[in-house]
Amino acid sequence: MQPTLSFETCHALTLLTRQLLEAGEAQTHTHVLAKGQVYRVVVSLDSVPADQLQDVIRHYL
Repeated sequence: MQPTLSFETCHALTLLTRQLLEAGEAQTHTHVLAKGQVYRVVVSLDSVPADQLQDVIRHYL
């Protein structure tokens, strides 16, 4: 099972998603420095089909 993300992390990802969609992008990549090491970060957005929304909702209940 995936670890639960904090509210702050989910909020930051929501803001990033909005920025990407407003820019007409569905993916991005960059490099970040954390704990003295450089990491490659890749984000890609995949919309959830309407027939799978109930499964997504159940995942968070």
